[in-house]
Amino acid sequence: MSTLDACSRAMVMGGASIIALSVFSAAQAQQAPAQAGTKTASTEVTEVVVTGYRASLQTALDTKRKSILPIESIAPEDIGKMPDQNVAEALQRLPGIQIDRTQGQGTTVLIDGLRQNLTTLNGDLFLTGKEFSVSGENSNAGSGAGNQYGSLEGIPSEEISGIDVYKNPQASMNEGGLGGTIDLKLRDPLSGPDGLQIGGNLRATTAQGESSWTPVGAIVITDKLSDRFAITGSFSYDAEDTHTKEFQDENRSSWVITNSSTGPNPGTGANATPTVMPNGQYYIDPQLAYFTDQYDKRKTLGASLGLAWKVTDSITTRLNWFYSREDDTEISYSDKVWFNGQGDASGSTTMPGIDASQPYSISSNGVVQNATFSANGAETATNYFHNITEANNFQWITKYDPDGPLKADFGVFYSRADSNFQADQADIEHGLYNTAGGVATSPSAPGCNNGADSCNGGNPGYQFKWNSGGTSGLPSVSYLSNILNNPAYVTFKSNWAWANFTAQKQWAVKGDLHYKADFMPAESVFSAGFRIAERDVDQTFGRYLINGTLANGDVTAGPIGVGEGPWLYYQDPGYSNGNGINVPYSTAASNPGLVKVVNNFGAGQIIVKSTSSMTDPSTYLNKIWAAAGVPNQTEKFFVDGLSSFQVKETTYAGYLMGDVGGPADRFHLNFGVRVVDTHLDIDNGQAAQSPTYYGTASWNGVDSNVVAVQTRRDYIDVLPSLNFVYNLTETQKLRLDAARVMSPQDLFSLGLGNSYGFTRQGSGSTYVFDGGSSGNAKLDPYRATQVDASWEDYFARGGLISVAGFYKSIDSFVETENVPTTVDGTTANVSQPVNGGSGYIYGVEVGVQYAFDGSRFWSGLKGFGVAANYTRSESSSQQLTAFSTTGPIPGVSKDSLTVTGYYERGGFSARASYSWRDKSINDSSVGSTFAFNDQNGHSKVYQVYAAPYGQLDAQIGYDFTKRIGVVFSVQNITDAAQHTYLQWPDLPFTYDDWGRRYFLGVKFKF
Repeated sequence: MSTLDACSRAMVMGGASIIALSVFSAAQAQQAPAQAGTKTASTEVTEVVVTGYRASLQTALDTKRKSILPIESIAPEDIGKMPDQNVAEALQRLPGIQIDRTQGQGTTVLIDGLRQNLTTLNGDLFLTGKEFSVSGENSNAGSGAGNQYGSLEGIPSEEISGIDVYKNPQASMNEGGLGGTIDLKLRDPLSGPDGLQIGGNLRATTAQGESSWTPVGAIVITDKLSDRFAITGSFSYDAEDTHTKEFQDENRSSWVITNSSTGPNPGTGANATPTVMPNGQYYIDPQLAYFTDQYDKRKTLGASLGLAWKVTDSITTRLNWFYSREDDTEISYSDKVWFNGQGDASGSTTMPGIDASQPYSISSNGVVQNATFSANGAETATNYFHNITEANNFQWITKYDPDGPLKADFGVFYSRADSNFQADQADIEHGLYNTAGGVATSPSAPGCNNGADSCNGGNPGYQFKWNSGGTSGLPSVSYLSNILNNPAYVTFKSNWAWANFTAQKQWAVKGDLHYKADFMPAESVFSAGFRIAERDVDQTFGRYLINGTLANGDVTAGPIGVGEGPWLYYQDPGYSNGNGINVPYSTAASNPGLVKVVNNFGAGQIIVKSTSSMTDPSTYLNKIWAAAGVPNQTEKFFVDGLSSFQVKETTYAGYLMGDVGGPADRFHLNFGVRVVDTHLDIDNGQAAQSPTYYGTASWNGVDSNVVAVQTRRDYIDVLPSLNFVYNLTETQKLRLDAARVMSPQDLFSLGLGNSYGFTRQGSGSTYVFDGGSSGNAKLDPYRATQVDASWEDYFARGGLISVAGFYKSIDSFVETENVPTTVDGTTANVSQPVNGGSGYIYGVEVGVQYAFDGSRFWSGLKGFGVAANYTRSESSSQQLTAFSTTGPIPGVSKDSLTVTGYYERGGFSARASYSWRDKSINDSSVGSTFAFNDQNGHSKVYQVYAAPYGQLDAQIGYDFTKRIGVVFSVQNITDAAQHTYLQWPDLPFTYDDWGRRYFLGVKFKF
């Protein structure tokens, strides 16, 4: 059944359901007219109108107190009061919740240390278009590199009226949350006051390192035309420019453990002779280290529309539409610090290394603390990324609620998200570089062709000083010459372009019946329901190639062998067909218009390529050939069958559930079971045993004979759940919750095939495997059994003390590992999601909240309030490294806390919030492990850790009247930076510093 047919049938079913319920309701009204007017105001749900942060906390507290489920909430509040600019940032204030950040913005959410959570909109399907994205300098390696999953950054907080986080499910809830379920709520127009209501804000924002301010604004309009019909709509716009300072050491996997030493160059025309360190001392030598300035321009649009119609006294139907669009342009400039740029094997003593005649320090673990290094090659890079994501979410929900024992609801849901990612990259060689014809492009440049080990016939190399930065996570480099900013050394070497197109579709139909059993001694409701749903992902990844055939018929990349073609992935004058025919190229002398001088935060002034010709990757290769004096308009897009795929997941779910206990009872018991039947259809590709290429090889083109692979999988999950609440006193509650939970595999991880990268080795045109990325169609779902217990004391209005313990026994989970893989005799890392085996996580959460009203303690505290929470977690997994056989589950920090203090009185408001999380094994796209060979050529797996991170945010505001006010917010006041390290805190791996963000604006309501 096609998606269109399924949606059409669902709409027909929805219409038929409303008609049937209307007829049934009218019949009941005729049979029992006396009951028609018995509904009292006390039985109707009334939304609390929140007018400040204090009231917002109180509303969330009331929700938690009344809920049968363990829940944390963010209640609606006046637009502009929240310093958090998206949903992820708002969630970080809740107990047991941590978030990841990218370029300063909150992205993914972790609940009790786990990121495998379900995000829903009004209880069902939700897409943002940011479920999968690629970013960073290494994203050219394939569509699976530089990725992030399940990001919430594209959801403006202004579009959401409230958020509930459920840490234990009930049987009627959608499956999918291993850590929990995040339910985003749209406004219900019927719950508001009568008449027309308009609210909104206008703000401006800027970030540290940016000189200009960009606009931010939102408007919400609600019109309750009658008690039976209302409409609401909203629109938001956010434009932000940020500057992120980034260090990366994980991009290239050809690290080595070496004892190589190279002394100072003796003079012009002579080269230093590589030798070994004193006493043969070994040290860890990365391949390349990247110091990158990222300039990001992001524009986010959000919109929502809601219609609510009370068809009869018993039937209410709602139509919702939620829209988001993010247009993100990122330009980055990198200095590639040349340690082992050629990717020499461990044990080599001919490669340039530490100058042992200069001061140096190496730790007992082989980590270079500081030293002077010699090198024969140098590079900088310019990257251009443009990504547009767009998502539409539609919902049609109908509820049947008569004055009788039977209630029902029915929903039809459809979501679609599309992503268009376009990118290109340009590398500049700053050392001596020879074309395939033996011509030196920049004869005076230091070193030798592409940084080869031996510079016989080349020029003396250069040196740089390195300092690891200790445990700060940020190393430093300084060059002893003008190697990176001398135009006489510049060759525009390699250029390539690629694209990623993603389409996601989801639909679901569900229905529920609820029966109130009046014959039971306690208030009891029994429920049953079904849900049929489908998720589809269609991803096309490919490269832009250009035909390397010249006007005289020669092919610059030839001779073309069997199974090869003339198409080129990039332009590199050092690569040719062996008879001296060069790929066209440019230098700073021949084409000075390509030169751009930037101030790199790590290396100072460096020359990079201007982005003026890079803004359209689909024509970029044409432009660089034309700039080199050889017009060529043959560039076109080639689909990479290894990274393109289609995945469809179909689920059939049903449940039975009981609720026993009501407001008059001291207890409430919820129990039930949900059964889910899952069918997976995966269509992707794997490399052929004897691959052929549109270009001359896999590194210079796209495989042309990818083998189609079809994978079909089916499995059933039985998910019982129990939630119990007992009122110890009028203010104290005891909760006990347990469930079997599962979270489905990420569809992108299931679909991706192998995507391999290659790099030049030696002074010739030999290319070897240097790593890649891959999916895994054999991934199992995340599954766990969990138990939670908590005690809550609502000791005063606005006051709460809570203690909760949790335990999860995880049968299977999926983590990203760098798996050593051998291709054509060369071993390098392939980043791949794998079934991580079993594990467990347990811990305790402590929460405190209180709003001072002057009746207790010192009266001068009136208007002040505090909300704080602390989580302690212990976990274990079976992840194996060279240093341990078990370890914590990736992403789980032992300690995390959030403290928020606020003051509201007389129109003035102020708030400060600090969130901190301890170190953890890394679980971002960088991976949790990293492997390279030791000095004996044996692969050694190291652990990647995310260092502790804390962020302080604050906001002040003043309301001139109930209708207008001003607000000023600052995020990341202390200019904190995130970083990871490899095995030891003094071995830096990645570092991201996005600085502070500022917001200034006005809010209004009419």
